[in-house]
Amino acid sequence: MASVPELKRKTCTYSFHREPLTSVIELSNLVTGGNQKMFVDQYGDLLTLLKMVVDPVPLQTLLQFYDPELRSFLGVPKEVDFRVVARSLYLSIKEVSDNWKSSGDVVGLPLKYLLRMAREEAKKGNWEAFHAQLATMIYGIVLFPSMPNFVDLAAVTIFIGGNPVPTLLADTYYAVHSRHGKGGAIRCCLPLLLRWFLSLLPVSGPFVDAQSTHKWTQRIMSLTSYDIRWQSYRMDVRSVIMSCGEFRNVPLIGTKGCINYNPVLSLRQLGFVMNGRPLDAEIAESVYFEKWSDPARLEQVARAWKTIGAKDGAVLGKKFAVAMPDYIDWVKKRVETLWLPYDRMESLQEQPPLILAESVPAEHYKQALMENRRLKEKEQDTQMELYKAKADKLNLAHQLKGMQGEDASRLKSKKRSYEEMET
Repeated sequence: MASVPELKRKTCTYSFHREPLTSVIELSNLVTGGNQKMFVDQYGDLLTLLKMVVDPVPLQTLLQFYDPELRSFLGVPKEVDFRVVARSLYLSIKEVSDNWKSSGDVVGLPLKYLLRMAREEAKKGNWEAFHAQLATMIYGIVLFPSMPNFVDLAAVTIFIGGNPVPTLLADTYYAVHSRHGKGGAIRCCLPLLLRWFLSLLPVSGPFVDAQSTHKWTQRIMSLTSYDIRWQSYRMDVRSVIMSCGEFRNVPLIGTKGCINYNPVLSLRQLGFVMNGRPLDAEIAESVYFEKWSDPARLEQVARAWKTIGAKDGAVLGKKFAVAMPDYIDWVKKRVETLWLPYDRMESLQEQPPLILAESVPAEHYKQALMENRRLKEKEQDTQMELYKAKADKLNLAHQLKGMQGEDASRLKSKKRSYEEMET
């Protein structure tokens, strides 16, 4: 009797555009010592994005750092206020207006202009101005790019607002949810999302051991819950944004469109137990539309962010990142309904032996399981710190070599001067 092939969902192919970051990375190498602390205090850990090493923090976790006192991105202003842009980038109004260009259907500042101005500020020792211009370039080239070698008005607006997290999360989900894979949202967010996703996996896991034999889609489908880092124990999230205004989930406004995400499905990544089936209203697609196709709906979403519904750990339960049988059964039934996009495969790495909870006291089993996960997290964090330390060591060695070369050049120059004087 012939077996019935498993039904699968149709998928679309994405192509990624990689921005040239060499010039920006060279500038970031000037941020050292006290300057680095000043930069981090003002703009966060943006420099990490340039080093391709991302801490294993789920995207949803970032939303918990949303600051309601700061202005959220609602859209690109119709008229450019050169005074605001100039003040934020420590430039003169004339410099900004003279170098303001259009590229495609967007307007902004060319990357080469900002690079030139930042180098001049670094030579003068104007580090506050240098930091602002460097951060703006990271916003425009890494986080919210639209055109190659160009920092558009949307990225500048988000930088001025100082609250990029909701917009970044919106662009990422909107890009993944898009059926066609076109536009800047796909180009800017999917590589960043993929890097975050990879950071959730074991350092020595299937993405390292089997790179030459499997595609990344096959590796993803072969993962089990044991292979994924569900949470970072460095992040102690105690309060979770669960809703906004009249929405039972969280609506997000991005640079390309609006979409909601369902925090009830991400609680395990934040350290909480997945107990059972979520309510339909909590996982509904309540928001999904292009940015300017529905102004009234856009205004409704903007108003919703003025009333944030957060729940603390006392309501969400104990910190124990596991999924209970009722939730697992719901996920299995949902997969049967929605279908998987790829063939399911056997795991690429050895799985731990199955221990039935009935054979030992439940509390002992949970405690041992949690301790095992913590030790695994600690080992992976240590490996990540070692990787960062090696990268920093190479960077410092490169800088030292350059300084030694400059010193040698100065000594040779002085020696020639003395010889000429003696002659």
